[in-house]
Amino acid sequence: MTEVDYIPISVATLLPTEVVGLDLYQEESQSSRYKLYRGAEYPLTLEDLSRLRNRGVHRLFISKASRNAYQQYLRKLATSGGQDDVPVAARAGALSEVVRDVLQSAFSTPDTDKTIHAAEKLGMLATDIITKDEFAASDLFEVLHHDYATFTHSANVAFYSGILAAELGYSREEIEQITTGGLLHDLGKLEIEEEILCKPGKLTEAEFRKIKLHPVIGFRRLAHRTDLTKGQILMAYQHHERLDGRGYPVGCTEVDIHPWARLCAVVDVFEALTSQRPYRSPMTHTKAIAVLRRDSGTAFDMEMLECWTSIIQRNLAN
Repeated sequence: MTEVDYIPISVATLLPTEVVGLDLYQEESQSSRYKLYRGAEYPLTLEDLSRLRNRGVHRLFISKASRNAYQQYLRKLATSGGQDDVPVAARAGALSEVVRDVLQSAFSTPDTDKTIHAAEKLGMLATDIITKDEFAASDLFEVLHHDYATFTHSANVAFYSGILAAELGYSREEIEQITTGGLLHDLGKLEIEEEILCKPGKLTEAEFRKIKLHPVIGFRRLAHRTDLTKGQILMAYQHHERLDGRGYPVGCTEVDIHPWARLCAVVDVFEALTSQRPYRSPMTHTKAIAVLRRDSGTAFDMEMLECWTSIIQRNLAN
């Protein structure tokens, strides 16, 4: 097989007690060749996983033909909340992959009902993991993807929103709603051309005006929904507003911006700064926090930003 015949998978999603049912490959160093690491019929052992971690190996590879089988394995793992032998870290890794896959599928259709239904189910699963006593945010940070696809960004913002909401003391029901709102916050971008969203160079004024319409577009798609809360809808509408009134689309000031939208604004910008973009490389977590802090109290809610900063400093190295 050639390089394009393989896709990476996170080692964090592999359990020593489970036969994944897929041939696992490892990339050979200093080449684009792949060699068989473990056959489909053999489970990984704790010693195998320990050796991989000690060598800094965080991903293995499967053939593209095995993708659907891997997704079925991930869904089983992500929904295994009642099984004590499934580590929270493994569930978090599996759910991260499932969220990206489901969102990619949902976002590729104009069916808002399907997208919201998927977001609600994923929000519930994510909240079940985030609110567990043994949950460690570092386990989730380790397995998230950071490309510039809208569905990847939305997945990460949802996880970040849930983690921040839990730290701020919101109830479990509110954390679930906030996480679901994070999945939907950029829904309006689905009506903006990919050429603009992924443009490697500087946007023209006309292109930037189009980008700035996405909160309005998302609001129009969600505003009539009776199955969403006001806070969830305003996460989509107000996540680019600033406390000082210099945001968009309306220019609301602090008193008029919903708390959930203020929460979303903090993690939305952090996620964007620390992920790959067509026009720049990702910032370190430390630099991204420094950038946000420059606008603390003017763009971002001071308490929420400091709480997020504390989470990052506890769980991430750079």
